Amino acid sequence: MKDILPLKRLYIKTELKEKSLINLSVSNTHYISNVLRIREKQKISIFNGIQGEWEGIIENLSKKKGLILVEKQIKKQKKENLINIIYVPIKGHRNYYLIEKITELGVSNIFPIMSERSVIKKFNYKRANACAIAASQQSGRLNVPKIHEFKKLKGLFSIWNKNEKIIFCDETEKKIFFNDVFKVEPKKKINSVLIGPEGGFSLSEKNFLKNLDYIYSLSLGERILRADTAAISALTLLINIKNKL
Repeated sequence: MKDILPLKRLYIKTELKEKSLINLSVSNTHYISNVLRIREKQKISIFNGIQGEWEGIIENLSKKKGLILVEKQIKKQKKENLINIIYVPIKGHRNYYLIEKITELGVSNIFPIMSERSVIKKFNYKRANACAIAASQQSGRLNVPKIHEFKKLKGLFSIWNKNEKIIFCDETEKKIFFNDVFKVEPKKKINSVLIGPEGGFSLSEKNFLKNLDYIYSLSLGERILRADTAAISALTLLINIKNKL
């Protein structure tokens, strides 16, 4: 039974090559011992988001120190579709639930933004990044999404690459739906999803967004979705289209 179970996985910011030794940090040692429940001489899968996935063996493990011997590459790094999400962080555990799910879906970049109706004024990067790493480890991804600097809405779009088209999930839009946008714009040009705050963007913010010719407003249906549900729904639809290219 042990031979057919998948190896437990660890993301690590270290170069990976055959027969190299990796000294583990205190936090990774704790994770291996107390979360993954791996012991000395057992195998583990390791990845760094650049060089694919490797099989290693725990050579040494104590309370604060660990050593992994990298044995062989088991998966090569694959290029994923570029998928971005721009969103207004939501309150409490639902924010980290959202980061977990969009990481599992395969998002490449996470852009947290502040709007006039934001309830979150400070973004906890440490917790958000830990959540993204855990989701990548669990889901079998070979990389971890990049979480960008927390910016104001207009601040982000002042530096945005205008060749990167964005679909804006607007709860007030009644006539334009997901498939309608892709009838007028090549699929390969749309890589990003914009999700507003609970209660939606203010009127001035919506007017600002509608004046940007690289943003397409659309409806996700007749129901008003919570921000996390809207993000997961929109990304699922976009990823499904990108996978068909």
